[in-house]
Amino acid sequence: MNRIFKTAAVVLCLWGSAVASDAQQPKVSVEMDSTYVTFGCPMTFHLQAIVPEGQQIIFPQDVLKHGGIVAYDDSAQYLLELDTFKPLSIDTVQQESGFVTLREDVTVFAFDSATFYIPPFEFLSQTGDTLRTNSLALKVFVPFESIEVDPQKFVGLKDVEDPEFVFMDYIWYFLIPFFILAALAAGWFGWQYYKRHKKNAPVVVPKTKPLPPHVIAMNALDNLAEKKLWQNGRDKEFHTELTEILRQYIEARFAVPAMEKTSDEILDELYELAESQKASLANLKQILSIADLVKFAKYHPYADENQLSFVNSRMFVEQTKKVEVEETEKEVSEVESTGEEQNQSTMAEK
Repeated sequence: MNRIFKTAAVVLCLWGSAVASDAQQPKVSVEMDSTYVTFGCPMTFHLQAIVPEGQQIIFPQDVLKHGGIVAYDDSAQYLLELDTFKPLSIDTVQQESGFVTLREDVTVFAFDSATFYIPPFEFLSQTGDTLRTNSLALKVFVPFESIEVDPQKFVGLKDVEDPEFVFMDYIWYFLIPFFILAALAAGWFGWQYYKRHKKNAPVVVPKTKPLPPHVIAMNALDNLAEKKLWQNGRDKEFHTELTEILRQYIEARFAVPAMEKTSDEILDELYELAESQKASLANLKQILSIADLVKFAKYHPYADENQLSFVNSRMFVEQTKKVEVEETEKEVSEVESTGEEQNQSTMAEK
């Protein structure tokens, strides 16, 4: 009994090792799209190998060697030609449970009509073993080969006929060029008409009366006040913008190039031009003096001094602004017309 048990144990161990080794062996297979294919149409063979992870396997090389797949019909040998526009490549389909599934698609053309026997494909494993797939059978047929043709029923070619000319069949060949030429002519005449009338048309330029210098200066001073420069400790920026506004006003009002002159030169020019306005010149002198100290001597004026410079700037502009003659004449004319109306009414009452 002990000998029997020992023999059974040995057999089970050998069987288990065989099963384990068989489980670790690669598995190969091949499939076709269909067992029937039309003459000259492509047919794809799907070569597949399931390999343990980490092992290598070599796919059949005969396909590249022969330029296709070798097939047999009885004793004759045929070649299913390889599609050279689809290069062969091995793709990894999936990878799970320690195995990797590899796949290669081989597309061929059959140019012989018969029932072919395709022998197994041979793979070469990493251990040097040759693994074979199952064999296949393929039926290649020619369409319409069963149609019977009776040569006696053939009809010869007919003579070339000369059809009758119908003008309406060709009318568009004449109308389309006519429409194109008419559109081009209309466009050309329209362009000439536009250029001629555009050249003769009077150019109307809207008359915009420029703002008086004092209005421009007052607007600029209002914008400067909104910035609140000296209130935020930016004394130099405040006095720089303030003097630029006054210099631009002086240039526009008195035609003195104030932007290119010093403070003393500006005062001298204005003293000669406006000698009667001493108070305005005194205000301007205070503004320019404080500004020069701030810009060149790094002087930090008090808040009252900044406020005084701003107020004096507005007073200088207001006191030296030019009264428009048109407005004065308009007021005089209104007064005269009012007086004439009163005289006429008085004469009528009398």
